[in-house]
Amino acid sequence: MIDMDDGLDRDDEGSGTPLSKINKKKILMIILPVIILIGLAVSFYTVFTRNDQKVKNYSIVSREDSEGTAQTVIFYDLPEITAAVPDDNGTATAKLRISLETTGLTEEKISFLDGLSSKIQDIVIAHIVELSPDELSGSENLYWLKEELLYRINLVTAPVKINGINFKGFEIQNDHQQG
Repeated sequence: MIDMDDGLDRDDEGSGTPLSKINKKKILMIILPVIILIGLAVSFYTVFTRNDQKVKNYSIVSREDSEGTAQTVIFYDLPEITAAVPDDNGTATAKLRISLETTGLTEEKISFLDGLSSKIQDIVIAHIVELSPDELSGSENLYWLKEELLYRINLVTAPVKINGINFKGFEIQNDHQQG
């Protein structure tokens, strides 16, 4: 007895070529390049149309100086700085949000400040931990803190001159442990 079902599908003409092998080859030759092209198109689209995740950390203001000429001012925002301030009763925590003021808009100046951002934060923290909470309170003390930080930051950021420091937030929290 001859088994008519030998596991191979024959085409209608009966030529004896298995359809499953031809179909698999055709599918691989047609579908695989299409899938690869779709994958490449999606990856190129995501790479070239993605938004930079970089947060804009500066603002630009144009104003006229005393002679009437237009001047561009950049306010460069530093991330929030937190420093432990030693106290007689334990420690206190100082939280500062600072904006650096400089003139003249250039991409090089902004990228230069981006590169020095962590060093500037380090300078601020190093000076804050030298002070007591009493030296950080009051308008006169804040003025001297601002002047000292401006001097120290300008030493690091030269040749870019920082014209001023603006406190956007300044808070001292007492962390005294009651026991």
